[in-house]
Amino acid sequence: MPQHLQLPPPRSVSSRRTSQAGGKRPSRQAGEHGTHLKQQLATVVQKPRRLDAGVDPKLVFKISAQSRPTEETFLNRGLKVLGETVDYTYFVLTDDQGSSLATDLDKYAKTGSLKSFFDLIKDIEPYGPEDRMGPGLDAIGLEYTGQRTLDVAIWPSGKVQEAQDRATTVETVVERSGGTIMLRSITPRRSYLRISVSSETLNDLLDISAIETIRTPPVPYLDFREWWNADSQSLQRATENGTVVGILDDSPHPGHPLLQGLILSDEHLAPESYQWQRRGTHGTEVAGRVLYPNLHDELRDLKPLTAVGAVRSIRVLEPDPNFPGATRFPTFGFPHQLVEDGIRHLHSTYGVRLFNLSLGYSEAFNDIHVGALTEVIDDLVRELDIVVVLPTGNAPISIEAQTPSGHHVVDDKPDYFYTREHRIAEPGPAALAITVGSIALSGASAERPNNYGWMAVAEAGEASPFSRSGPGLGTNKKRLNKPEIVDYGGNVVLNDSGHVAQNEPGASIVTPSFKSNGQRLLSAVNGTSFAAPAVARVAADIADAYPSASANQIRSLLGLSAKLPKATKNVDEGHLNSWLYGYGRADREAALSSNSNRVTLTYDGDMPVDTVQIHPLPVPDIFRRGTKAGERTITVSLAFDPPVRRQRREYLAGSMQVDIFRDVDPDSLQEILAKQDPDEPLPPITGRRRLELTPGSDSFLSSTLQVRNWSRKKTFVDDSDTFYVVVTHKAQTWARDDPKYTRQRYALSVCLEDQHLVEADLYQMVSQRLQLPIRSRVTG
Repeated sequence: MPQHLQLPPPRSVSSRRTSQAGGKRPSRQAGEHGTHLKQQLATVVQKPRRLDAGVDPKLVFKISAQSRPTEETFLNRGLKVLGETVDYTYFVLTDDQGSSLATDLDKYAKTGSLKSFFDLIKDIEPYGPEDRMGPGLDAIGLEYTGQRTLDVAIWPSGKVQEAQDRATTVETVVERSGGTIMLRSITPRRSYLRISVSSETLNDLLDISAIETIRTPPVPYLDFREWWNADSQSLQRATENGTVVGILDDSPHPGHPLLQGLILSDEHLAPESYQWQRRGTHGTEVAGRVLYPNLHDELRDLKPLTAVGAVRSIRVLEPDPNFPGATRFPTFGFPHQLVEDGIRHLHSTYGVRLFNLSLGYSEAFNDIHVGALTEVIDDLVRELDIVVVLPTGNAPISIEAQTPSGHHVVDDKPDYFYTREHRIAEPGPAALAITVGSIALSGASAERPNNYGWMAVAEAGEASPFSRSGPGLGTNKKRLNKPEIVDYGGNVVLNDSGHVAQNEPGASIVTPSFKSNGQRLLSAVNGTSFAAPAVARVAADIADAYPSASANQIRSLLGLSAKLPKATKNVDEGHLNSWLYGYGRADREAALSSNSNRVTLTYDGDMPVDTVQIHPLPVPDIFRRGTKAGERTITVSLAFDPPVRRQRREYLAGSMQVDIFRDVDPDSLQEILAKQDPDEPLPPITGRRRLELTPGSDSFLSSTLQVRNWSRKKTFVDDSDTFYVVVTHKAQTWARDDPKYTRQRYALSVCLEDQHLVEADLYQMVSQRLQLPIRSRVTG
C-alpha cells in the first residue's frame, strides 16, 4: 500500500497578541459588596486553627471569582496564588493573616477604589481541614488507633528553597508527634511526603497551610480474571518485526513460551534492599496484548499465532501481600516517581519512544486539577517526544451487577456511564497521552451446558460496562477531549441468577498468561488495561512505518484512522458519544497507508506561538465532482504538545484550532487572518467559503488531539482546486512571554476519501497535483 503524502509547506501569519484576562467584569455596589467580603475575610482569619504545632504562621484561603483577575493584582493585595480551578476558584497564601487585603477592602467599600479587582471577586472562604482531605480519608476516618500511612501533597512553590521550607514545616509536625517520614520527594512543582502518623497528628496536619491535600496512598486498579486452559502443544508461533513498546507494569513471566525472546529486557529500579513480592499475572497479560494484535482471529481460524515487535519492561507494580488479589505500587517510591524514572530509563538506555501504562488510581478524577502522576506523564511526553498510551480506568461492578453509582448494569444502561462515579481515573486525563476506553469484542457468553439465561451486558462493539467515561480536564461542559480511542477490552456477563460471572471466556479478552504448572498459557481477562496495549501496538506500527514521525504525528494519524463502532447508535448526544467512544477504534491500515480511494497528506513541524499558519490542500477535480452514489469526506486531525501546569485553570499553556477554507485567494486569506481579533469568537470568513467541520471548534478548547470532518454528497466541482487548512495558536495568559515557550510543535493529517470512486485513482491524482507549482507553497 502506498505511504501517505506530504502537505505543501505552509505560509505563516505574523504574531497576534491576545488580551490578558478572560470574562466580563460584573457591575457591583462597592459598599455592599465590600462589606460582604470583609465579613467573609474576618471569618477566614478568625477560624479556629490548631496552634499546638506552633510552626505555621501563614494562612491559605479560597477566593471565588467571576472571571480571571491578573496575578499581579493578587500580589498587590499581598496574596500569592497557589493554584486555580476550572470555575475560577483561587487558592491564595498570605504572610500577614490577610491584613493587607483587609485594608484594601476598607478602601473599596468606602471609596470604590480597586474596583477592577474586587468587582471580580464573589466570595472569600476558608481553606480548611475538609479541603485538605483527599481520597481515602473518609474511609479510615479522623479518629483511629495506632498509625496509618498517608501521602501529603505540599503546595507548589516558585523556588527550591521555598519548597524545602514548606516540607520542613510539615516534617516538623510529624516528627514532634512521633510520626515517621517514609518517603520524601521535594521539587518546586511537585512536593510529596509519605508519612506514618497517629490520628491526632493527622488532625494537626489538616490545619497546616503548606499542605494542599492528604490522602491514603493511591491504589492501582487491576482487572478481575480467571484462567482459561489451552493446550500448549497446539499453539504455534510466528514473529514479525516491529517497533519496541515499553511497558510499565508488573513483571512479565520470562518462561511463557509465547513471550520467549520477545521480552528484550525486564528491569526494576528499586534499591537493592527492596524485597519484591512474587510477580502477578498482569504484566504477562498486558505484554501479550501488545505482542499479539490478531490473537482472537488466529485462535478462531486455527492459524499460527503471530507476534509483532517486542517489548521492554520496567516493573512498577506488585501484588499486595495484605489484600489477596489486589495490586499496589511498590513502597520505595511515589507513583509519579516510579513512572518518571521508568520512562526515562527505557528512553535514555534503549531509545524507546512508545509506552503502554496499563495502570492508574482506583478513584474517579475529581475535576479540580490533575495530580502529580498525570502532570509528570504530560511533561515527559513533551520533553522526550514520546507517545504514552493509558487506559480510562475500570469502574468496579459488584457481584450483584451494581455500579458504584448504584445503577444496574443492564437496567440502567447507559445512564451510569455519565455519573461522577464512572468518571475517568487518573492518569487518564493526561492531555498529551492517548487515553483508551474499552468496547466489547463479543456480545455473547460461551456455549456450555446448563447456562440458559446467561447474558452479556454489552453488545459487540458497545462500551464495556466497566469502562470509565470522559471528559478530561477542562471548562467546556461539552468538551471532547477524553478518551481519544477505544479498543476491545472485554465485557460483563450475568448468569441466570443475575450475578456477575467474572471473566466469562466467551465474552472476555483472551491473552497470554501463565499458571505455575506451566500448562495454562492463555487467560480470559477484562478491563481497559487490555484495551490500551492494543492501541499501543497500532502506535508502534505507525512509528515503524514512519521512523521520523514525531509523537504528535503518531497521535494525529491514530486519531485520523479512528472509526466509531456501529454500537454508538445507542447514544444520541454527540458529546456523550465521545465521552464513551472518543473518535472510535483505530484502523491500522488507514493509519499506515493511503489507497486509490483514500489519500492522507501530513505535515510535521512547528510554528511561533500566537500565530497562524496556512496549509494549501490540493483537491482534484475528480474528488470535487464526485459520483452519483457516493459521499466524499475531508477529515483533518491536529495534534500538538503544549506545556502543562496542574495548578492552572487552563491546564494547557496554549490552545490550537483548525479550519478549512475554499474559494479564497491565499494572499487575501493571509491579510484577513492577520487583522482578526484573537478574542473574537466569530470566524473571519463565514458562509460557504468556510467548511462547516464537525464537531465544532469550541469542543476542542481542552484537547491536544482534534479530529474534525466535512462530508458532501452533492458536487462542488466549481470550487477552486486548492483548499486552505488554517491552523491557529493562542497562548494562555500564564504562559505569555515565557522564554521557554516561543514555538509550538504540531502535526497535521488531512484525508480525502471517496469510497465510491472507481474510474480514477485519487492517490495518483493528488500526487500529480503536488508536482505542479502552487503559488501558496512559498512561505510568507
